[in-house]
Amino acid sequence: MGKKKSNVFTLIDEDDEYFSSKAEEALKEIFSRYDKDGDQCLSDNELDDFAIGCNGKPFDKASVSEIKECFDCSEDKEWLTIKGFMEMYYMQTISEPAETWKDIEKHGYDRQCNLIKNNNNEENKIEEPKIDEIKN
Repeated sequence: MGKKKSNVFTLIDEDDEYFSSKAEEALKEIFSRYDKDGDQCLSDNELDDFAIGCNGKPFDKASVSEIKECFDCSEDKEWLTIKGFMEMYYMQTISEPAETWKDIEKHGYDRQCNLIKNNNNEENKIEEPKIDEIKN
């Protein structure tokens, strides 16, 4: 008998031992919100903004040092790279998936990793075309 598929969405794909494609997409989108200059790294200020967005306060110095020691950072400035961000979330997810879900949901995603709220906490809605824009 084969494995019975669960209806519960998982962040980690058991076959690939990495994030599901939707979870990876959501986390990368969250990273991009804080990467204000688009350099694929979170500066110390951007990392603080990320921590505030998740936990309501910046990381303490010990946590920042641990992040920089354990995860991929740029060589020149020691800023957390997108690769390091994904490494950080992978480690968190395999040990404390509820924390990753909390962060994902706080950034407007549902339990299927669909974005349901934008940065302004407004629900995403598909705009209906205006009557005068509809052509027969």
